[in-house]
Amino acid sequence: MNNNDNPIDPIDVQVGGDADPGGIAQTITSEDIQALLLSPDPVDTRLEALKQMRAELEARAAADRGEEFAPLIAEIDDAIAQLSGGEALG
Repeated sequence: MNNNDNPIDPIDVQVGGDADPGGIAQTITSEDIQALLLSPDPVDTRLEALKQMRAELEARAAADRGEEFAPLIAEIDDAIAQLSGGEALG
C-alpha cells in the first residue's frame, strides 16, 4: 500500500509502549498557544491562528472523554481576549 495516497498516516507502536501516546493524541499544546500569543506576527494573523486552533479542538471535542481539551480551549479564549483587548469568544 502506498502511504502517499492515504491522508491518514498510521503510527506503528506497541500499545502501552514508550511511543504510545497517552489519552487523545494531542497536537495542540499550551506552549503552542503561548508561542502564538507572544509571537511578533501581526495581531490579526495571531488571532486567526488561535481561532483555527480553537475550531480544531472543538471539532475533536466529541472524542474528548477525559476533558483534555477544555483547559486548552479556555487558554485559547484567554489569549484571544488579550489580543483583542478583552473581547472573548463566547
